[in-house]
Amino acid sequence: MIENFLFAKKRRDRWWRFNTLKDAFVTAQQANANSKKEVRVLDRALRRIGYARAPEGLIPFWRELVNHGAVRKRQLQAGDVIKIEALAHELNPETLPASCWLDLYRLCIGVGFFQPGRILRDHGLARMASDATRDDAVSVENLALGIYAELENGNFGAATSLLNNLEHMERNEQRRSQARWFLQLLQGNWEQDTHGFVGSATAIDLEFGSFIEGKRIALVGPVPSEKAQGAEIDSHDVVAKFGYRGGDKGRDPETQGERLDVSYYNNTQAQQLAQSDYDAVFSSIRWAVCHNRKGRALFPADYPGVRQLASFQWLLADTHFNAGPNAIIDMLRFRPAGIRVFNTDLMLSSGRFVGYTPAGAKPVDYTRSFIKTHDPILQYQVMQRLWEVGYLSGDDRFNEVMGMGLQRYLDELQQAHGAREQALI
Repeated sequence: MIENFLFAKKRRDRWWRFNTLKDAFVTAQQANANSKKEVRVLDRALRRIGYARAPEGLIPFWRELVNHGAVRKRQLQAGDVIKIEALAHELNPETLPASCWLDLYRLCIGVGFFQPGRILRDHGLARMASDATRDDAVSVENLALGIYAELENGNFGAATSLLNNLEHMERNEQRRSQARWFLQLLQGNWEQDTHGFVGSATAIDLEFGSFIEGKRIALVGPVPSEKAQGAEIDSHDVVAKFGYRGGDKGRDPETQGERLDVSYYNNTQAQQLAQSDYDAVFSSIRWAVCHNRKGRALFPADYPGVRQLASFQWLLADTHFNAGPNAIIDMLRFRPAGIRVFNTDLMLSSGRFVGYTPAGAKPVDYTRSFIKTHDPILQYQVMQRLWEVGYLSGDDRFNEVMGMGLQRYLDELQQAHGAREQALI
C-alpha cells in the first residue's frame, strides 16, 4: 500500500513524468529506426506515468521526433522541425488526456523543439475545453481547466458559461470570486470593487491595497540593461522589484533606479532572506510579498509589512505563474493607476544583474524551469493579454517582446534556450 502511495505521488510530479518520457526518448534513439522497439519504449513510459498505450496516430509523430534527437541527428537541417510540426498538427486532441498532451509538450521543450511543443499544448487546451463540456461526471477540476483554456484562446463567452457551471459546484467562495475576477481582467472589463476577489481580501491585503490604489507603479525586472532609465523608474509613485536582499543590489541609479518600495520573493529567495539579517532588509522597504504560504511561514506571522499573494495555481494547467505575472496580477487586484514594466524580456536573455543571485549559486537552467515549474507559453499569453487590454505598459524592450506574438517569441526563446544546430537530447 505504501509503495502504491509513493508511486501515485511520483505520478503527480511533472519533473518525474518528464524524465520518464525523456528516458524513453533516449532509448528509442538507440534502437533501429522504424523498429517496434521505438514504439514499445513509448508505450512503456506512458503506462508508467499512468496513461494507456500510445494511440496509433501518435506513432508517426514520435518516430519523427526520435529521428531528430541528438543521438541520431548530429546536425539539424532547414525544414527539419517543420516536418515534426506538420505531424503534430495532424494529431487528434481527443486521443489523449489533456495532461498527457502537456507532458508531451514538456518533452518537446526538453528536446529543444518549442514550436512542435506549442502545437501539442494546443491539443491539450482543446481537450481541456472538451472535457469541461462533457455531460458525464464533469468535475470542478475539469471546469477550472476548461475555463483557463477558453480564456487563453480568447473564447470569453464559453469561459463565462463554464464559470457559471463552476459556481454551482465549487464551494470555496474565494475561488469562485477569484475566477470571476480573472475572467473579467483578461476580458479587459474589470468592474469589481477596489480590492478584487470580492469579500476575500484580508486586513493586510487592505493595507497593501491602500498603498497601491491609484498609484503609478514601476515593476523592475532583473535583466541587465544599458539603457539609462533609472530616473524614469524613480519618478513613479511606487517601485516594485524582485528578490531584494539588501544593499545596492538592484538599485543602480542609472539603469534600475535607486528606489524600492515593494519586493516580491519566491520560496528560494524567501529562504535565503530568512537565513540572513532580514530585519535590516525589511526596514529599508515598505512591503515584502511572498509568492505562497511556504515562503511567508519563514517569517514571524505578525511581522509588519510582510504578506503573501493569492495563488492562481488551482485555475492553471499543471503549472505556476512565475515572478512577473505573480506580481502584476497581485497588484492589479488593488486598482493601481497603471503598471509599467522595465528590464524584463520573459527569459529571452538568461543574464541577471550582478548580485541578483547569491555568490556561488548554480547557474539557472531555464529549460528545466520551463518543464518543472513555469510554462513559458502560459506566462507569455497572460502578460501579452494584459498588455493588449491596457493594464500594462513597458519600456522599449518589453513592448518589443509583447508585440512579437507567440510564434516569434517561441522562435527566439528556442534560440536562447533550445535546439539550434542540434536537439538538446
